[in-house]
Amino acid sequence: MRVFTVISVLLLTGLAMVWSALPPQSSLAAAVSGPIREASQQVSDWARINIRQGLVEKTPDYEAASRRFLDADPQRGVALIRLHGCGACHRVPGLRDAQGTVGPDLHDFARQSYVAGVLPNRPGDLTRWLMNPPAHSPETAMPNLGLKRDEARDIAAYLLGSEVRE
Repeated sequence: MRVFTVISVLLLTGLAMVWSALPPQSSLAAAVSGPIREASQQVSDWARINIRQGLVEKTPDYEAASRRFLDADPQRGVALIRLHGCGACHRVPGLRDAQGTVGPDLHDFARQSYVAGVLPNRPGDLTRWLMNPPAHSPETAMPNLGLKRDEARDIAAYLLGSEVRE
């Protein structure tokens, strides 16, 4: 995105420079089209070479970035899921022994819009939910497991798409 912003600014600056250098009676279209065509060809060539060599960032994956956690460990999340017996109520992706049917299936959890239908499915909201589900939905069957923030973040990191699988 930054690269294209810079390119746009450079093109507009070039256009302004050409415009200011025009003689009073010249045809604007003829005077501007040549330099613009040349500049756009140069930008196109530059972008093609740099993208091919991997020097220019591809479009960022904003959804993946929004699901990242600082200091969260999906491996610890797996261990905590087992320790707290989450598989007794839920089917959990990547865990053969987690085949519960009381709570929702957690496969493709990262694609869900909401956590338990009450909180947006974002790292912070999921972490808060895991720390104390009844505080967010008093009617939920999910108990408060007494998870600390770091533990909840590790479990959330796993559920939101980390590559830890059996």
